[in-house]
Amino acid sequence: MNRVIIIVMAVSGFFWVNATKAQTSGKGGVDKLYILDCGQGHSPDESRWTVGVNVGKPIDISDSCYLIHHAQGYFLWDTGISDQVAAMPDGWLPTNNPATDIHWTRAKTLESQLAAIGVKPTDIRFIGISHTHPDHIGNIERFPSVTVLIQKIEYDYYFAPGKPGLTMPPGDKAPSFSKDHPVQLVQEDLDVFGDGSVMIVSTSGHTPGHES
Repeated sequence: MNRVIIIVMAVSGFFWVNATKAQTSGKGGVDKLYILDCGQGHSPDESRWTVGVNVGKPIDISDSCYLIHHAQGYFLWDTGISDQVAAMPDGWLPTNNPATDIHWTRAKTLESQLAAIGVKPTDIRFIGISHTHPDHIGNIERFPSVTVLIQKIEYDYYFAPGKPGLTMPPGDKAPSFSKDHPVQLVQEDLDVFGDGSVMIVSTSGHTPGHES
């Protein structure tokens, strides 16, 4: 059985992917893994993630999304910075404070990259969200009928009634999980397709309900 493991090191902004040899027998499981460019970030101070270390040192961040093809359908991991950012000549500063903000840019949209490999939003069966910061959950409402897999504790922290919600760039629709977007609340770990090939693992810390 093929198995794909994705570990998202959100604090450092780096990503590690380990995929075993692609399955070609056609008997099921995972047979393709696509790494998608979901944006770039630049922070003026690395020490926001490494307290007391590299104070004032700038850092560049690669924002990646992953599309996995399984015999039972496509699984998209994270949706990156909003595609709206690709149309912003100067990129996006969430609070318009260059001294503290991460400056986000997008060279390619998620939509165009999926189209290039012949995948429509309706072809995707599940979306897994590592956590609910804007560089991981932008574009989520471009997939309004796709079930989102998110830790219950993360959902409760960010989307329960009365919560302020998320910071989104102009033109990007905020997630509507509390209303009409299908969502599956994950408790700890989850075997996505029931065959051990794609596993979601609870890794709380960076946010209350971070998952890998």
